[in-house]
Order: sequence, then C-alpha cells, then structure tokens
Amino acid sequence: MNPAKNITSIFDLDGVLTSEDTMSSLVRARLAAHPLRFAAAIPPFLLASAAPPDGALKPAMNRAIVASALRGMTRGQYEELATVTGRTLAARTAVRQAVTRCQYARTLGPTVVATASEENLARAFLDGVGLHGIPLAASRLDFTPRGPRLVAHNVGEAKVDAVRALGFAPEDAVLYTDSASDTPLARFARQTVAVNAARRSIAKLTNASAAIRHERWR
Repeated sequence: MNPAKNITSIFDLDGVLTSEDTMSSLVRARLAAHPLRFAAAIPPFLLASAAPPDGALKPAMNRAIVASALRGMTRGQYEELATVTGRTLAARTAVRQAVTRCQYARTLGPTVVATASEENLARAFLDGVGLHGIPLAASRLDFTPRGPRLVAHNVGEAKVDAVRALGFAPEDAVLYTDSASDTPLARFARQTVAVNAARRSIAKLTNASAAIRHERWR
C-alpha cells in the first residue's frame, strides 16, 4: 500500500484558493449596481472591519451586510450574479499554486473545500478554476419576500459540523487556511498549513494546531 494515499485535505476558499473575499466581491458588485443601498451597509461594514476574525461580531455584521445589499433579489437574480461573480473571480484572482495543490490533494485522498462563502458563488469559482465536482461545505441562503438572507453561515464551529456532515473527519485532515476563524478546525486537524496568512492569524492558528507550517503561494 502506498502510505501517501488516503490523506484527507480541507481547503479554505477565500485567501487560499482565491486572493479575494468572494462574498465581499459579490456584495460590491450588487452595491455598484444599486448605490442607494451603500449607506445602509456602512455601519455593519465598519463594525465587521474592526472585529477580530475569530469572534462572533464579525460574522454577525457580515450577515447584516449581505441582507442589506441583496435585499429585493429573487433566487434567479442572485444565482445569476453569483455565477458571473464566481467566474470572474476564477479568471482574475485564483491562487494558482493553491489550485494545483488542491488538484493534487484529490489524487491522494478525500478533499473538501470548506468556506464561509455562499455555495452558488463558491461553486461557480471552483468550476471556473477546474475543480469540478469537489465536495463543498459552504454557507446557504434562504430566499424570503424581502430577499436573500444567510441562514446557514459556515464559519467557526459551524464549519467543523459542516465538514463532518459531508463525511470528512477533521482529525485525519491537513487543513489549508489563512484565517484565524478556522481555529476550531485547526484544533482537530492533524496538521495545519497557514497559507498567505497574516501574523495575527498565524499566531492564533499556531496556538490551536497540533502541527503547523507556513507557506506563501501565488
């Protein structure tokens, strides 16, 4: 038996496979088309910007920004915007070394992309970079009469639960992330790879991880 086989891998999306925040890019595109909504998004944006990545405030403010920016959109309108945004980001912001590593990881064993980004947007990006059919744990929207709202925000502890629900064992996994918000996953992972991470995130991931290494990818 080849000992290199059956290595489980978990890849974050934003900051790892793409250099951008995918959901923020979608929100910016929406606000550019409807600038009158911009003012309502400013207060939660400022709070989210000042909040630590591994706390409860930042995700809550991000949900508020999404609800404000996407208000009034139908499912079809949102899915069209998500597809266009995901494909555009795939063409312009993909981290090629990360995509190549993810493709290679799929040959070694079970591999999943786990992201706080929304599932249609994330899938459009992944298809755009050639990661067709890769398992995806992502946030989900509910479409109400007022517009889309995040009802399953795949961040922090929720990401651990989502990965497990897809049948992946974090305890067996190598985790590739740039964010301190993934410290719950890092606590379980057998190894963490901090990819293009800021010093603060590296410090928090190091404290949470059984083993960690740092890489810079382009």
